[in-house]
Amino acid sequence: MRLIIRIFSYLILCLLISCRISLPPQSQTRYLKMIPSMQRAVKASLQQKDLFEQSDWPDKNWWEAYGSPELNALMREALCTNPSLQEVRSRIRVAKEKAIVVGSVLYPLIFFDARETRQYLSKNGLYRAFNQKLPLNANVIDLSLSFTYNFDFWGQNRNLLCAALGEEKAQEAEAADAALIVTTSLTQAYFAYKTNLVRKQLFEELIRVRKNIVELQKLLLRKGLASDLQVFLASENLLEAKNLNSNIDDELDSNRHLINILAGRGPDSPLPITPTLPTLPKKLQIPKTLSIDLIARRPDLMAQIWRAKALAYKTGAAMAEYYPDVNLIGFLGLESISWKKLFQIASGTAGLKPSIHLPIFTAGAIGANINATKAEFDAAIFAYNNLLLQSTQEILDVLSFAKDIYRQKQQQGQAVYYAEQRYSLTRLRQEKGLDSDFDIYYLQEDVIQKKLINTALLYNQYLASIKLTKALGGGYCQATVPLVKRV
Repeated sequence: MRLIIRIFSYLILCLLISCRISLPPQSQTRYLKMIPSMQRAVKASLQQKDLFEQSDWPDKNWWEAYGSPELNALMREALCTNPSLQEVRSRIRVAKEKAIVVGSVLYPLIFFDARETRQYLSKNGLYRAFNQKLPLNANVIDLSLSFTYNFDFWGQNRNLLCAALGEEKAQEAEAADAALIVTTSLTQAYFAYKTNLVRKQLFEELIRVRKNIVELQKLLLRKGLASDLQVFLASENLLEAKNLNSNIDDELDSNRHLINILAGRGPDSPLPITPTLPTLPKKLQIPKTLSIDLIARRPDLMAQIWRAKALAYKTGAAMAEYYPDVNLIGFLGLESISWKKLFQIASGTAGLKPSIHLPIFTAGAIGANINATKAEFDAAIFAYNNLLLQSTQEILDVLSFAKDIYRQKQQQGQAVYYAEQRYSLTRLRQEKGLDSDFDIYYLQEDVIQKKLINTALLYNQYLASIKLTKALGGGYCQATVPLVKRV
């Protein structure tokens, strides 16, 4: 009894002086980079008031801004049935359950055991040496409640729980990043499909115009007013248009397959999408707090920073290995060699087993484990720094890309307008007999070519808005940002 009292006194003393061992904050932020400044590039972009404006961060359902019911329906289906998203959601559940398992050791664990052992007792064995009346054949019946509890004086188990919770947070951020990749890829494929439908219509119109040119050249050849050279050239141009139209069919099939896969369907499923183009945002939105809240808005950055935080907690748990590990094991139950006497008071049994485990010599294993987890933490921080630089580069590249594309699109729109005006005037002249059918066809061909370029630039405008949304995190927001110093 005195031994037990002494042990409990020691436990209370340890509890009073206990502290949580962890990686010091200065060590956690030693290699951490701050968000690079983007002020100069953002200021230059905002000076183009016809293209950029300061506004809030993207909405969670950012794709609804395009006003396309087709895209909204595809997005709802993709978020529910895309296999990649279903996989990452399952990984979140795995991380949550693992955190519960790790956290369970913070509580006393209680177990119930029931055993019945049929055995032949040795006549010269321990049992019959003290009690010759025991039968040779006996049942040993044992019913007991046992418990075990680890006194987490140094915070090892709490650190491991926090590490598991950090992994759970990282998985949630990775799920948001996977959703962002799927939604932006689906939107990009959708707009590629839509613009290719428009391009197909233009190529079919181009084929009709070039057929008319070939027929007219053949007519002139029969009349002796042209040579075979002009017929061959016109036929070659017609064949080129047909090949371009065939390539568009291949692109449409690829777009359709990708859209169906991203939506969680079979690749050959029908895709009833009209060639009508959705609304393009008139201005691209640059958040007012871009340099302050970028980390909290990017799921890939948050996943990496949570993973680094989990490794910081693991390092704290490894450091606690130097200190005594105190455990308490006990049991309370009934034991008898017959069922008749099992529930009598005399059959009661109980035990208490305090234990202390203190490492004396481990051949450097504990120190090596601490150094390894610290190195893993530093590697995670360096990976985060690299990702942070790539994220800011991505934003600035998108801003430059958008400025260039919108400028080209504006100029190409003017070129299409002038070509259409020339075509209209030439048609009036042709009706008065001042120009030939060749002039009409060639100008019509020129209008189609300029419209094709204009459509390709329009797709790049859609692409610029999608890329900017992705670079800004697509509506993701995390309130808690561990480790990171805000600018």
